[in-house]
Amino acid sequence: TVIELAGLLSQHGIKAIRAQSAPGVLLLPGYKGSVELLPGYGEGLFQVQDQGAQLVTPLLDPLPGMRILDLCAGLGGKTTHLVELTRGEGEVVASDVNRERLALLESNLRRLGLGGVSVAAPREIDGHFHRVLVDAPCSGLGVIRRHPEIKWNRKRGDLKELSALQLSLLDRAAGLLAPRGRLLYSTCSLEPEETLAVVEGFLATHKGWRILSPKEWLPVTAMGLVRENCFVTWPRDPLGPDGFFAAILAPA
Repeated sequence: TVIELAGLLSQHGIKAIRAQSAPGVLLLPGYKGSVELLPGYGEGLFQVQDQGAQLVTPLLDPLPGMRILDLCAGLGGKTTHLVELTRGEGEVVASDVNRERLALLESNLRRLGLGGVSVAAPREIDGHFHRVLVDAPCSGLGVIRRHPEIKWNRKRGDLKELSALQLSLLDRAAGLLAPRGRLLYSTCSLEPEETLAVVEGFLATHKGWRILSPKEWLPVTAMGLVRENCFVTWPRDPLGPDGFFAAILAPA
């Protein structure tokens, strides 16, 4: 449990505090060492993820027994959260175009002792899914306070190219969704070109689809993070979340 993990960290002189907006999240404000050196990490007692990102995954409303696709799984932070939320019952398919990321994802699954995940290259995805997560490649400008190097790695035209990619990923995800399913689009960016503009572009070409308010799937402490029926976190508080955006999309 969170309390037990906080106790373990305290025994090693590491201060841990509960996050205000995200249940089940511990913050380590004074820790400067490597994540791998934290007590319990090698034993798979926890996963490291920003508290904003941990609030995103439940918006998909993943339920035990469902077939769920994480289309842009990356290192698997949200993939492993999906397994936790479904209690390992059902099937979670994790996909990414980067084979090295998939290898690291599989390593992370072994560390956490999680099963029920199928790792697949994009061309290997088949069938339809009750839920599809598109945690899309983006500029990363929402996490710039932790990764200041981002400002030197972006150029004019990036947002236009990324928004086109994001829209194409949403279009593909829609084709993989089972009837009465749900699609979740998220980015670690707050730029209009990568957030509302992409959602509006998708809705313009997918008649009958709609945005669902995230309020039903957020804890009471996070209700203030809803804007225009979308989930938005701003990197204002040093102990608060980074910048994230998410929109729940569903066919009529």
